[in-house]
Amino acid sequence: MPHPTPIQGNTPNRIDRIAALLLMALTLALGMAFVGPAHAQTDAHAGVDTRIQPGDDFFAYANGAWLRDTPIPAGKDRVTARTELVDLGQQRIAELMEHARTQAVGSLARKIADFRTAYLNQAAIEAAGMAPIKPLLRRIDQVRDKADLARLLGSELRADVDPLNKGVYDSAHVLGLSVEAGLHAEKNNVAFLVQGGLGMASRDDYLNLAPDKQALRAAYQTYIARALASVGPQSTDKLPARAQAVLALETALAQSHATPQDSAEDHNADNLWMRADFAQKAPGMDWSAFFAAAGLARQQEFVAWQPGALQGLATLVASTPLQVWTDYLRFHAVARYADVLPQVVTQAALAFRTAQGITPADREQRALEATQQSLNEALGRVYVERYFPAEEKVRLQHIAADVIAAFDRRLQSVSWMSPVAKAVARAKLQTVYFGLGYPETWSDYSGLRISPQDPVGNLQRVVLRDYQQALARVGQPVDKRAWAMGAHRVGAVLLFQQNAYNFPAALLQAPKFDASASDATNYGAIGAIIGHEVSHTIDTLGVEYDAAGALHKWWTPEDTARYQLATQPLVAQYAAYQALPDAAVNGQVTLVENLADLGGLAAAFDAYRASVASKGLGKEALRQQDQQFFIGFARSWRSKLSDEALRKQIATDNHAPDSLRIATVRNLDAWYEAFDVLPGQRLYLEPKARLRIW
Repeated sequence: MPHPTPIQGNTPNRIDRIAALLLMALTLALGMAFVGPAHAQTDAHAGVDTRIQPGDDFFAYANGAWLRDTPIPAGKDRVTARTELVDLGQQRIAELMEHARTQAVGSLARKIADFRTAYLNQAAIEAAGMAPIKPLLRRIDQVRDKADLARLLGSELRADVDPLNKGVYDSAHVLGLSVEAGLHAEKNNVAFLVQGGLGMASRDDYLNLAPDKQALRAAYQTYIARALASVGPQSTDKLPARAQAVLALETALAQSHATPQDSAEDHNADNLWMRADFAQKAPGMDWSAFFAAAGLARQQEFVAWQPGALQGLATLVASTPLQVWTDYLRFHAVARYADVLPQVVTQAALAFRTAQGITPADREQRALEATQQSLNEALGRVYVERYFPAEEKVRLQHIAADVIAAFDRRLQSVSWMSPVAKAVARAKLQTVYFGLGYPETWSDYSGLRISPQDPVGNLQRVVLRDYQQALARVGQPVDKRAWAMGAHRVGAVLLFQQNAYNFPAALLQAPKFDASASDATNYGAIGAIIGHEVSHTIDTLGVEYDAAGALHKWWTPEDTARYQLATQPLVAQYAAYQALPDAAVNGQVTLVENLADLGGLAAAFDAYRASVASKGLGKEALRQQDQQFFIGFARSWRSKLSDEALRKQIATDNHAPDSLRIATVRNLDAWYEAFDVLPGQRLYLEPKARLRIW
C-alpha cells in the first residue's frame, strides 16, 4: 500500500532571516533574550531563545523566535512547517498562473494558463450551453443493444485509478485502468482493472440505512433528475422514476464493490485473470467488444483488483434494461463536466456537494484544483523551472547518498536482525531510488491541444492523453524511477514496490531544506528526513517488500521477536511524555515513526560528520557546526497547535507531536556535547539509557 510520507509535519516553511544586529536591537527592545550576533553566529543560531536551556526543552530553544512571532491563523487550530509550505506553494502557483498567461501560445506554461482561462470563462460556457457534450450524448443515443453498451463502456475506460502507489481504488467510470509495477518483481508493467461507476463518495452512501444516508440518497436522486432534465426534451413527470432507476443501478453496483478495507489489501494483485476468464468468471457482458473498444484487444492478462465488482458489473449489464443504462450514462456525462457546463448544471452539482457536507470552493479555487489535477506533471515542470534550480537537486542528491551510506554502515552493526534479513535490508538500501525535487525525465505535452475557449474539450483531451500513455506502458519494462506526484505538490510518497521515494520540490523549502543555509543545517533538516524514510524501507512498513519490489516478508519470526525486544525501551521513552496534563503519548502506536526519527537523525549526523571530516575544523568550529545540525533538525518540525488539536493528534495519529519528536536528540551523545547538556536538565539521559536501535 502507498504510504504518504511520514513527513506528516511534512514540510514546512520559510524562516525569516533578520540581520544579526537588527535582530539584537529588536529582541532587546522587546525585552527578549534571543541570541544576537556574538561570535559571528550563523543564521542557524539566529532566533534561538537563550532563556531556555537546550537540555530542558530543545524544541522551544531552537524555535524561540518562530514560536514568539507566529500566531495560529484565525479559524485554524494549528500552524506548522507543513501548513506554511502549503501557503507558500499556493502563493507560488498563483504567481505561476499569472506569469504563464504572458508566455508564447503553445508553450507548456501557456497551455496551463489556457486550461485555467477556459475553466473560468463563464460567459463562453453559458454561450456554448450543452453543445460541448452533445457528441457524447449522441453516442449514448446510438446504443441499440447490450453489445453496443459494452463497446461504449469500454471506450470510456480511463486511467483514473492507482491501487498500489496512490491508493485510488475507485474509478469515475464503470471500471478504471492502472498500468504499473506488480507485486512480484515483474519486469514489465501490469494492467490492473479496478472497480468504479459510483457517483457518490463510497459504497456506504448507498447501503447504510442510517437516516443521514437515506437523506443523502434522496438528495442524490434529485440531482440525477436535474441532470437528466438538462440534456434534452422529455416529459418531466417521468424524471423521478428514471432517476430512481439510475440510483437503483448504482446501488446494485455498490453491493458488488469491495469495501475500502478489502480494496486496500495488496494481495488483490494476485487476482490474475486471463482474457478467457472474463466470459467464464464474469458472464453477462461482451468482454471482447469491451476490450476492443478500450484499445486492449491484444492484452491477455489483467489483474482483477476487485473480482466481485467485475462480476457485478457484467451481471448488471445483462439484467438491467438498456434504458436505465443509457440514463445512467447520460447522467454521468453531465456530472463529469458539470463545473464547465451552464450555471443551472453547475449549481445542481454544487447543491449535491453541499448535501454531502462539503462546502464548495469558489470558482477560482475549483479552476485551480482542476488545472493542478489535469496538468499535474506539466505544472510541476514549470514550478521547477521557476523555483527549484538544478543545483539544488544535485546538492540534495549528495546529502541523500551520504545519509543512505551512513544508514547502511549502521545497519551492518545491528545485533537484533538476522544475517539473512540484514542482507535483504542492505540490498534495499543499495538500490533505493530517492527521487528529490522532480523526475529524471519529463513527459512530453507537445501533442496536447489546450484551447482557452473549450474547457470540456480540454478535460477530455487530457484524460484521453493520460489513458493513451497508460496503454503504451502495458507490457513495457517497469520504470523504477517513475514518479507518482507532481513536483509542485506539498506532499511525498514511499513506493514500496518500486523501492523508491518521491520528495517533490514544493516540499523542499526552508526549513526542510534551505539552499542558503549551511550543509550542517541541511543535514540536520532534510538529511534526518531522508534518514527517516530510509528507515521505513527496512522497518515494519517496508518488511513486506524486498529489494526487487516483490511482496514477501523477509524478516523471520525471530527477527520480529528481537525487534520487539529491542524497541521496548523506545516505547517506554515516549510513553513517559505528556503532551498535555491529560494526554500522554502512546509509545506503542507511535513506535515506527519514533524509530524512524531516531535512526534517521543518527544516520544524518554520521553523514554530516563524514562530510566535514576532511576540513580540519577546530574543536569550537566543529561544535558550532554540530549546533547548526541539531538546530536544523529542530526547526524542520516547528509547529504550534491548539490544545484541542494536540489532544486529537495524541488520540488519532501514529506520529508523536512535533515538539516531542525533537526530543529524539536526547539519544545522541553529540547533542549533549554540543549544548553542554547536564544532569538535572529535563531531557538529560544517562549514557547507558541513550538508545541506538538502528
